[in-house]
Amino acid sequence: MNSEPLFSMWARLGVNFPAFKPSKKEPLIEDLIAQTSLIGRYEPRLIEGMAGWLQKHGDLVNTSLMRRHIENGDSAVIGLVFDVVNSKETAKLNQLTKYCRPKKEAEMLFFAAESSPTMKAQAVEYETELNRKWNLLYVSLRVKTDAIFDRKEVLKRNPNLARRSLFGVVMRTEILNFLLQKGSSFPAEISKALGYRYHRVISDIQVLIRDGAVIDSFAGKKRQLKISPAFHDFLNAIPY
Repeated sequence: MNSEPLFSMWARLGVNFPAFKPSKKEPLIEDLIAQTSLIGRYEPRLIEGMAGWLQKHGDLVNTSLMRRHIENGDSAVIGLVFDVVNSKETAKLNQLTKYCRPKKEAEMLFFAAESSPTMKAQAVEYETELNRKWNLLYVSLRVKTDAIFDRKEVLKRNPNLARRSLFGVVMRTEILNFLLQKGSSFPAEISKALGYRYHRVISDIQVLIRDGAVIDSFAGKKRQLKISPAFHDFLNAIPY
């Protein structure tokens, strides 16, 4: 179990992990949450850093994408964290808990505590309704907002999130982000990669073409899409 890449990805997103260099590639936050829900059970700092980041910047999470990525993680851990965080930025995350499943039997949230009878007894003694809801026990789960960079620094480091903040956390923004990274693509590839229904992708592509943000051409029978040259520089102009 190698947790170092996750520390580096969270550092890129603005969690202050001084011992780790930020990753060179901007992570997809929804995928990172899913990975952290699994590996973070071995590394409490990851889950605490994730909770702090969500408390401050949870409005940048795309709930449609997150719903898909819940299946790739530990849904009980994700549900617990989404219930723990509580701010105006996390209100929409609470709606996703209905797609998360509790553990069938009670477990310690952090695996290291499983071998400590003292910690397990303490966790049971101070068990809360939230612990019972997800069947996950812990002695302490800190929401470390003091270790999270402010919005300006987060957006400066992460252009995809900056575009979400400017254009909205919606499908069209994700299509634009995907095309910027790939250079060009096809509707079916975009639909598969983002986990959106094909007909919804087509509908939004039509709007983006109408408004001049995307241009299309045909490679054989495939409809090839890319960002229009006039719009490309605008999309890369992060306001910081």
